[in-house]
Amino acid sequence: MTIDPRASLPPAPDYEYGGHAVRIVPEPGSETRWRVLEDDGYFGIVAAADPVKGEPEVHFAVHFAGEEDIPPTKVVPLWTTAVEFLLDAGKPQRPPVT
Repeated sequence: MTIDPRASLPPAPDYEYGGHAVRIVPEPGSETRWRVLEDDGYFGIVAAADPVKGEPEVHFAVHFAGEEDIPPTKVVPLWTTAVEFLLDAGKPQRPPVT
């Protein structure tokens, strides 16, 4: 079995998808949560999540901007899928103050 790099931590610092070029930066004070940013827009958080249905690998939870402290909208096995979901279904907002 080969490990897909899109399932590993940390996510890549840059990612392009659907006309977006985003930066994925660690959330201050966390080693398991990353902000998805594009220019001045903030899409939300991709966070390492507990395994799903007993699968041993890391999964990634999706939290839209403004919904960071509620249960995730979606949990997926690849960070790329999590980022793509944020870009497809979210709207960029102002970045949170650090």
